[in-house]
Amino acid sequence: MKSFTTAELNRVNPYLAYKLLSGSVIPRPIAWVTTQSADGTVNAAPFSFFNVVSSNPPLVSISMMGQKDSVANILDNGEAVIHFVNPDNVEQMNMTAASLPSQMSETQTFDIATEPSKTVKVPSITNAPIKFEAKLFKHVPVESNGYIVSNLMILEVTNFAFADNVFDETKFYVKPEELKPIARLAGNTYAELGDLFDIQRPQ
Repeated sequence: MKSFTTAELNRVNPYLAYKLLSGSVIPRPIAWVTTQSADGTVNAAPFSFFNVVSSNPPLVSISMMGQKDSVANILDNGEAVIHFVNPDNVEQMNMTAASLPSQMSETQTFDIATEPSKTVKVPSITNAPIKFEAKLFKHVPVESNGYIVSNLMILEVTNFAFADNVFDETKFYVKPEELKPIARLAGNTYAELGDLFDIQRPQ
């Protein structure tokens, strides 16, 4: 078994720790996030360090590396919309990973249709099977050697929106076989859901 201390990795290249983390913690859900600047520019960007924190209140976490437009916008107005990625929008999501100047909107640049949200001013992306409208609950800046290296955003979901085909109203249940979520691996690699199986929890 290969073993590396963090100190050993940092002596060679601090980026190596990222490679090991992103290659090991898989598959990761993708939060495709829209935010809006004070002048109305709509930003869209994907983040794969994303998960659930709590159900009551409904909280999710997104770790945003560096000082991206998404970070500035959320800190400025406290709002965002999280979209889930499937085969229908994965190519559009990938385009919004490009680095654009702050004054350029990814949704306009890449012709991604948006629509008004219900509980936040930030528009949502039309072609998404699930949308979580959210407001900032807590911001945790992560510092190293005097620099902010990541921003942990804990967001409270204020509205859940589901495409008709992915939601079973009778069972109040999200249908994974219809959602067809795309997961992030490492590098340029993604994955689909694959086979499903059940295991009974112990009593």
